[in-house]
Amino acid sequence: MYLYKIFLTIVIKTIFLNVLATSLYSAEIKNSATVFMYHKFGVDKYPSTSVTISQLENHVNEFIKGKYNVKSLDFIVDTIINDGELPNNTIGISVDDADKSFFDVGWPLFKKNNIPVTLFVTTKTISKNNKNYLNWDQIRRLKKEGVVIGAHSHTHAHMPDISINEVKNEIEISNKIFLKELGEIPTLFAFPYGETTSEIIELIKEYKFKVAFGQHSGIINETSNMYYLPRFSLNEKYGELDRVKFATSAQGLGVYDFIPVNPTIDQNPPFIGFSLLDNKKVQGLDCFIFDSKGQVEREIFKFNERVEIRLNRELSTGRSRMNCTVKDSAGVWRWFGHQFYF
Repeated sequence: MYLYKIFLTIVIKTIFLNVLATSLYSAEIKNSATVFMYHKFGVDKYPSTSVTISQLENHVNEFIKGKYNVKSLDFIVDTIINDGELPNNTIGISVDDADKSFFDVGWPLFKKNNIPVTLFVTTKTISKNNKNYLNWDQIRRLKKEGVVIGAHSHTHAHMPDISINEVKNEIEISNKIFLKELGEIPTLFAFPYGETTSEIIELIKEYKFKVAFGQHSGIINETSNMYYLPRFSLNEKYGELDRVKFATSAQGLGVYDFIPVNPTIDQNPPFIGFSLLDNKKVQGLDCFIFDSKGQVEREIFKFNERVEIRLNRELSTGRSRMNCTVKDSAGVWRWFGHQFYF
């Protein structure tokens, strides 16, 4: 009987450990949110940062279909932070830089269709004499009408290229202006050009921003870095409806232990590695890296839940992006993205 009890205890412990391992390494994420990023609307002179009015109308007509749940960025991040559960097909809309075309073209259409928007404002450009950007009276009106105002630095500098004291100055000047003009400091931050460093991320936390957004494609979920959240950038070239539909139909990919930790890489080429919550997805996963020279040839190594990527050449100076996707057993694309800066 004594030996039987020992045997039974061993069996129970073995079952428990197997269940625990399964829950850790074969877990499905419960949240997915696709956030889009706009800059300008109908400004033909800048096709790399503007969508056409026709594209915008197509986007809005798609977003208001019953199968989507368009939520504010605050709702999305608060739900994840508080361990809640987002509705299916959650979408968020953000606009960077406070171009006047948002006030004249973008917001009237979003407002008409009850689509919440977060506007990330670079404070230095906001003045009565700037022909291209909004003024504070217009921003106050937008805020009154429901637009959430986020911070986007003071001068829109390439933040990794300036000193940490200059970054502090960017944040503090911007915060003071927001406090003066709007009576409050934003809780959401977006990195100019999506560029940042680990040190800057820690600084953003110190200044009590709730989350921060980059400019790399990917689906937000509970495993995402809340201070380097992805957004799908939309412009004339990458604003066709098929791409929007694909992004809205994709779901998150559970990623953890990502390296390099610093988005501004210290060595080039970087050694890239991460683990997946669901190790069944590892074998079907594929990753593509692009820089200013085009696609970067790479080798992918897969070990249980771990994925490691070695590049066959250095990344070019500036921004590079990685997109990793896999189709799950239900035929849904899972998407993880990351941006490197060198």
